[in-house]
Amino acid sequence: MKVLFLGYGHMGGALGEAWKASGLASNVLAVDPVATPEQAAHAGRHASVDALVAAGAGEGIELVVLAVKPAKAVEALRALPASLLRGAAVVSIAAGVPVASLVAALPAGTPVVRAMPNTPVILRAGCTGLFAGTAAGASNAALRERIAALFAAVGSAHWVEQEPLLDAVTALSGSGPAYYHLFSEALAAAGVALGLAPALARQLAADTAWGAAAQQHAPGADFVSLRQAVTSPNGTTAAAIAVFEHDGALRQLVERAALAARQRAVELSAS
Repeated sequence: MKVLFLGYGHMGGALGEAWKASGLASNVLAVDPVATPEQAAHAGRHASVDALVAAGAGEGIELVVLAVKPAKAVEALRALPASLLRGAAVVSIAAGVPVASLVAALPAGTPVVRAMPNTPVILRAGCTGLFAGTAAGASNAALRERIAALFAAVGSAHWVEQEPLLDAVTALSGSGPAYYHLFSEALAAAGVALGLAPALARQLAADTAWGAAAQQHAPGADFVSLRQAVTSPNGTTAAAIAVFEHDGALRQLVERAALAARQRAVELSAS
């Protein structure tokens, strides 16, 4: 598959390198609109779509990945010549830009997919929500399978059948890494308050998060069972869990946080 990235920052670069390494993409091109022509050439990219076309590299592109800032997404698509898009699908990782806006900027019939990857894709341990526009919908199963395989190469990929559910994906897995980082930060700080050296407290928090995540990914793992396996009656863990669960405090706080994240995603999509 020949892939063109519009924008090639950390996220785009991680995707492109993973797809090349896995053999899913035979050729990865990139247009870096924030680079000077000299900087782009040094990095093996093109500074504009015009430069890419002039170099004769625009033939046979099968997938265009829109990885620019959301405010530039529609403008970037409109700058693409129709000849370059012939036979190509578009995957947007520009957060908050609805399919309708993307479709309106493209030639009629261009398949469009919105993807919501999270930052761990950089380590190939990510989670991506996917939504297909009409031309890339259920009737285009082969395209959906190819796109799902691309994002599975950097973690896991999950389709939603209604576009508003991408806002829920954003609230859960898109923003979710920050929630776990915040909890680890708080846990490490608690360790320091208990007398541990900061470096040790941080390492214990990070190692514990890593191990717990590995347990959650074991075949047949169940969150409730995993928690209960650590929580002996009247033990140390039970004492801590009782604080978290008092009047449902933790669960209510997490739900309110997720609702706030989803609402902000909705607002950004409407702006």
